Amino acid sequence: MNFNFSKDQIILRKSAREFIKKEIPASLVRELLVDEKGYSPKVWEKMAELGWLGIAIDEEFGGIGADFMDLAILFEELGRGAVPSPFFSTVLLGGFLLQNHASEELKNRYLPKIVEGKSIITAAISDEKGFYGKNHVGITAKNSNGSYLLSGSVLFVSHANVSDMIICAAKMDSNNTGITLFAVDRKAKGLTATPLKTIFGNYIDYSIALDNVMVSPEMIIGEECKGWDYIEKIWPLIITAQSCECVGGMQKVMDMTRDYLNGRIQFGKPLSALQIVQHMSVDMFTKVETSKLTAHSAAWSISEGLDSENEAAIAKSWCAEAYKDVTKIAHQVTGAIGFTEEYDLHLYTKSAKKLELLFGDGAYQRKVVADKLGL
Repeated sequence: MNFNFSKDQIILRKSAREFIKKEIPASLVRELLVDEKGYSPKVWEKMAELGWLGIAIDEEFGGIGADFMDLAILFEELGRGAVPSPFFSTVLLGGFLLQNHASEELKNRYLPKIVEGKSIITAAISDEKGFYGKNHVGITAKNSNGSYLLSGSVLFVSHANVSDMIICAAKMDSNNTGITLFAVDRKAKGLTATPLKTIFGNYIDYSIALDNVMVSPEMIIGEECKGWDYIEKIWPLIITAQSCECVGGMQKVMDMTRDYLNGRIQFGKPLSALQIVQHMSVDMFTKVETSKLTAHSAAWSISEGLDSENEAAIAKSWCAEAYKDVTKIAHQVTGAIGFTEEYDLHLYTKSAKKLELLFGDGAYQRKVVADKLGL
């Protein structure tokens, strides 16, 4: 078990960090949080040129076909920059569900466009209250003359306004236990997307509503009534990627805080000389390092093709709560400046709160582990 990055992965991390620092500074992040697109098309195009959008897509569709650890590195660096973008929904949710389960027609239609940066995908897999689970699917599909009519609503659909296609999980009207995944055109008649003004931005997450949206059988991803099985297969990838985002974010918060404490002179000496501040900083460091261990362990396990459900749930529950704790400590030791909009810390505080709740909070993840333990 070796969590050390390879030489190529070290180069990838270095280049990703330099790219984000140059192309997506905090000033641009602030703009994107209130921009109606919720992302930068210019930056998206450059990500495609770097090969990021095809990093996990097979070479036959124009991608790189790298392993999950490479993808985890990118998520960590995106978290370090608190970058708002459809990378998560397109590359992970859309890319993996399409590549692993869609028909050849759908793969050929969407995957090359994802790699080229010409298609943005998202997924609607929760219910109208934002809960996740096989029994918490907010859309129902009814068979109608060989096609399907989809109705219902879902919360927290990332970048729904700019997506070309939304993968919708729907309960089958004829089978209450069956969940089917449908590839739905965002511009389909009867589909509306309403922006949710969340703590992290005004146009990042959306509530979508479907009113008898007609979908043909060719747009089913995989087999009918097997959709939730497909989601469960990529669930460890989903929450491990978010854990890596948390790691990148809290590492940046710790670096910012250390620099501030060493540079802030109070009564003739830096704040970092105070013992209580040192102790609180060590608490931050401990949370960052333990989070790295759990997140990288889960990413390594996935890359090795091992059963990673436990490792991923442990990583998400620990990293998300640690990220929130790290930002809290940072606010305490930086004082008033840390609460101003001009100081970048608030971007990470908001990001931490968002990542804590999406795709299951700590209580949800601990329930997963408890079930695996037979409790």
